[in-house]
Amino acid sequence: MNDRSSNAALPFAGHRFLIGTDAAFRLDQDAHLINFAPETAPAPLCGELTHIRVHHREDLFRDRMARLAGARSVRVVPFRGEPYRFSRTGRVSWWRPETGSHLPKDHLYAKDATGRLHVVLHPGTGRGERYALRVIREVVLRCAEHRGWAVFHAAAAAVDDRGVLIAGSSGAGKTTVLTALAAHRRADLIGSDRVLVTETAARLVGVPITVRIAAGTLSGLTPRSGLPPHSVLPADFGTVRKAACTPHAFAHAFASRVQETAPLRLIVLPQLHDDEREVSIAFPRSAAARDALAAVCCTPNDEDWLRPWFADRTRPPAELARQAAGLMDAMVARGPVMTVTAGVHTPHLLERIAEAIARRLT
Repeated sequence: MNDRSSNAALPFAGHRFLIGTDAAFRLDQDAHLINFAPETAPAPLCGELTHIRVHHREDLFRDRMARLAGARSVRVVPFRGEPYRFSRTGRVSWWRPETGSHLPKDHLYAKDATGRLHVVLHPGTGRGERYALRVIREVVLRCAEHRGWAVFHAAAAAVDDRGVLIAGSSGAGKTTVLTALAAHRRADLIGSDRVLVTETAARLVGVPITVRIAAGTLSGLTPRSGLPPHSVLPADFGTVRKAACTPHAFAHAFASRVQETAPLRLIVLPQLHDDEREVSIAFPRSAAARDALAAVCCTPNDEDWLRPWFADRTRPPAELARQAAGLMDAMVARGPVMTVTAGVHTPHLLERIAEAIARRLT
């Protein structure tokens, strides 16, 4: 593939990426990546470098699509709900959206014989700049596994450089707690949906993912630049359909920053309900806390990233499971772990949640 590009090296979660982009698409791609990049406290580097080439050319896209049309392929679902056709042409691996799926048919992924990763876009692709981040996230997760880290379905914030891991399943209230800390304690954003915990359970590391906020959470905030006003959201916004913003937009709305790492000081397990119950906190026994963490640990099995994709897994799943089990034991031993229970219709909910957590951090 022709390599007319401008290169920019960016670190995400301790892994460096050298990203090349066609000149006509360079500004859009760079601006999007910067909106996800850490602003402070970068993770320690792993020493590896991954090359990603983003092509934004109609002739190249059409040529590769024509070649793949006659190639043998198999159906794969590396990411939940997103079926692709996997093919090999020579020494290059290709992924293209499956015909008949909901995926737009305007992009291709490839991995060449040297290990360089490619994103091939049709110039008419809507929001084409987002596809490079899919590759980055996959590589980050595989790199973290190799380093002995574990990934959790969680959000995380830094309150005066004290890391708070907010762990829970979808709809538990992770982003509500994250927003409470940003709005009322000016907490820096670490991560919003996937968070890494280092091998000694000492630090949190963010994964570059869009922040998705439910309308109910937005309704508890005063209008802020960078966040969509609650009043303009459709009526069906809720726990499933949410507003989305980049990490920078979310952090800057609260005059805070995107901080990539922080020492782990507190684990919060939110339990928010659709009522007006008062805010209460509790400290579960070690076994219960350990079970709660195990329920949202994504190493080695992630509910979204179903199988290795652009980066190969270097360690067997059984070994990764043992690694994650030991790390969770260490997390519980280091503590503390607290549950936060509340009703989402409770007056001054965000402020009261932030106060309850801040008391524990002091």
